[in-house]
Amino acid sequence: MLAGIAANAHQYANGQAVTHIFTSELIYSFPWIGGVGCTLPLVLLMLFACKSRRMKALGKACIAPSIFNINEPVIFGTVVWNPYLMIPLWINGLVLPLITAFWFKAGLSPIPHSLMQMWYIPFPFVTWIVSPAISSIILLVILFVVGTLVWYPFLKVYDNSLIKDELA
Repeated sequence: MLAGIAANAHQYANGQAVTHIFTSELIYSFPWIGGVGCTLPLVLLMLFACKSRRMKALGKACIAPSIFNINEPVIFGTVVWNPYLMIPLWINGLVLPLITAFWFKAGLSPIPHSLMQMWYIPFPFVTWIVSPAISSIILLVILFVVGTLVWYPFLKVYDNSLIKDELA
């Protein structure tokens, strides 16, 4: 990845088009909204769409770290060893980077050309820093919506099982 960003920086400095999309800047700044697996939508769903006390409490505990792309609280609090939520984590881990790669390969947004390892800057600011274009923000919105749509049905099934346990 470092060779790709170095090549991008060299191409940009020489007035050439940036061509390498497989860089950490692309992953940190687009599909990993809230951390690996796009977990910020999960946390927001836990806060606003869940009815179980457990999910609401975890959502409250996880929202601040998730804004800064720190998703260990939500991963270890809800996803690890949870078959309901492990599947959408994997789906997001595959689908969202693919959407991002196709978007940039199609030339719909400028490819990041500078080194940016501050993954903890909240979205959409980090996205704008590495790829300052409205099309990049549009991609971010698309990724957020797709990530939310992937999480939602699995979370609802899990939330309903927790509600049954809470009522029992």
